[in-house]
Amino acid sequence: MPARPSRKHHRTARDAAPPAPRHEWARAWPWWVLGIVLFGSALRVAYVLTLRATPWFDHLVVDPEYYDAWAAQIAAGDWMGTRPFYMDPLYPYVLAVLYRACGRDLLLARLLNVAFSAGACALVAELGRRVGGRRAGALAALGFALYEPEIFFVGEVEKTTLSILLTAAFLVLALGRSLPARGAAGVALGLAALTRGNFLLLAPLTVLFFLFRDDERAVRVGPLSRAGAVLFGAGFLLALAPVAWRNHHLSGEWVLTTAQAGQNFYIGNNPYNPSGAYGTLPFVRANPHFEEIDFRTTAEARAGRRLSAAEVSRFWFGEAFQHMREHAGFAARVMLRKAALFWNDFEVSDNQDQYLLERDSWVLRLPLLGFGAVAPLALLGALAGWHTRRAVRWLGGFVLVYWASVVAFFVYSRYRIQVVPPLLALAGLGVVELAAWVRARAWRQLGAAAAVGAATAVFCLHTIDIFARDNELVVEMRLRHLADVYLDAGQPERAIAALHEAIERCPIHCRGALGDLIEVDRRLGRLAEAEALARILHEQGSPAGVVP
Repeated sequence: MPARPSRKHHRTARDAAPPAPRHEWARAWPWWVLGIVLFGSALRVAYVLTLRATPWFDHLVVDPEYYDAWAAQIAAGDWMGTRPFYMDPLYPYVLAVLYRACGRDLLLARLLNVAFSAGACALVAELGRRVGGRRAGALAALGFALYEPEIFFVGEVEKTTLSILLTAAFLVLALGRSLPARGAAGVALGLAALTRGNFLLLAPLTVLFFLFRDDERAVRVGPLSRAGAVLFGAGFLLALAPVAWRNHHLSGEWVLTTAQAGQNFYIGNNPYNPSGAYGTLPFVRANPHFEEIDFRTTAEARAGRRLSAAEVSRFWFGEAFQHMREHAGFAARVMLRKAALFWNDFEVSDNQDQYLLERDSWVLRLPLLGFGAVAPLALLGALAGWHTRRAVRWLGGFVLVYWASVVAFFVYSRYRIQVVPPLLALAGLGVVELAAWVRARAWRQLGAAAAVGAATAVFCLHTIDIFARDNELVVEMRLRHLADVYLDAGQPERAIAALHEAIERCPIHCRGALGDLIEVDRRLGRLAEAEALARILHEQGSPAGVVP
């Protein structure tokens, strides 16, 4: 008989030191979770209240403005609409229920986000518990409560907090062993796909996870595995069916949204976009009110005929692949940059900028957690538990597939935050294992962990091109955005101050702020000031703004 494998090199937290008596943690666990959830919710409520004195609170921009108007239209009685959905529909319908019950109230809309966040925090605690025990669960929940980007998104009237909640629910249910949990996991993933379309790619991975029972002794398929996979698929399709039926009823096409994959794939893979983040296109207005028609109009003009929604998507896939074939080196560099940018600590802004709101909120100025702190600990947890814990392999597979689904398109902070719940669960396990190695004086494991953690931290925290919070081009763009909001709020003097700050922070390369200031002066009748600035702009050359 072969010798039993040695566990010498696979010490875990349970091997290294005896845990606290089980009954003590069993009694304390719910109170730990409740306390952390209340603490995180208090931080988020405080953050929302700090926004009330700023122009950001009432003057919504881009996607939040679109969702708010859409929800108000639904709440007024237009529940069916007249054409297929362009944007992911779940959040505006949830928001419409709130508006119908309480009236349009942007404070309540943000407090609804706080409720979503509280639910997600509790689910992250459960996810961490299933991965690494109660201590890991408590640490994961505490990390979520202190995670700055999630606090920031609570203040945005858009779908991110709902998407995070559904992500955490799906991951927890997928780790359940019962058949009802498998069906509920399908429903949760289907609903998540109605907040972010790339969740559709997770369905095949989940079917394989349920179908093949994976443990340390064998990988096998049994009747319960097949039943679980079928129930998952049924729940997944059940969640998507009403949207697919509604769109087919209105257009004759079986689609979930007409903002389909092809358009977004082209945004991230085209000759105008070397950065890996969202890049403006010369023929598309960067606003959801106009993007659909602009993409369709251009596609039909190039194709020379009318196109259905599915044909428009296929057209832009074709355009992107043609660009990638003809400029393979350029496309490969952009893809590698996106792959690295996904793991970078910098939060790539979209509708609103987290770093800009730190100026207005003391909550965001607290010493909170960022992505660069979570990722190294998560990698340690994944390495420590990969061979011994099925839940770790499940979360690792989810993160890798989701990473690939974002990198194929383009990187935004609100696109990648969905991997934070599983990363926090793995990070909780990583901290527990580190503590166990310290108690056991396992210097070899601690040395390896320190090397891996340091290398990962350097990778996550290094600056990629202009993607840094203090880069002068990024700061100038941020302050121009602030000036626009002040103008919309009827505060031109503050807009002028923001533009002057932008010029001071980026005096040579950022002439866009100077052009904006000329326009503001002309609008206010300050013609002499505008003429003087125009002469300076002429001496410097034509404007050359850079948008990351």
